[in-house]
Amino acid sequence: MFGKVMNMTRCLVVDACGEDREWTTALLQDFGFDVFRAETSEQALSACRTEMPDMIVVANSEEPRETPTLLMNLQAAARRLGRTPVILVCDRDPDPRRIGAAIVHGADEFLVKPFDSAILDGKLKQLGLT
Repeated sequence: MFGKVMNMTRCLVVDACGEDREWTTALLQDFGFDVFRAETSEQALSACRTEMPDMIVVANSEEPRETPTLLMNLQAAARRLGRTPVILVCDRDPDPRRIGAAIVHGADEFLVKPFDSAILDGKLKQLGLT
C-alpha cells in the first residue's frame, strides 16, 4: 500500500480530458485527498478564489500560453488568500522546454502521463507529502 497524504486534504484536478480527470481523481482519492475538479482554466480560478486547495494537479494545455497563464493566476490567487498550494503539472509530452516552462511559471513538479499509483507515490514522497 502507498502512503497517505500528511496534513493535506484538498486537491484540485484541472484537466480538459474527462477520462484523465477521472483517473487522476481516483488515484488521488486512494492517497486520502478530498478531490474537486475543473475542466477549464476559468473553472479552476473560480474554484480557487475563495478557498485555495492544498495541492493542484494541472494538465498541461496544448495551447502554448494557457498553462503558464493559469499557473501565474493561481499563484496570484494564492498570495491574495495567503495560502500556497503545491502545484503539479502533468503532460503526455516530456519535452524539456514544456517541463521547464511549467516550473518557471510556478509548478513545483512535473509528471509525465500516463502515471500510476507508484509514480504518484514517488512524486508525493519527493515533495514531502507522504
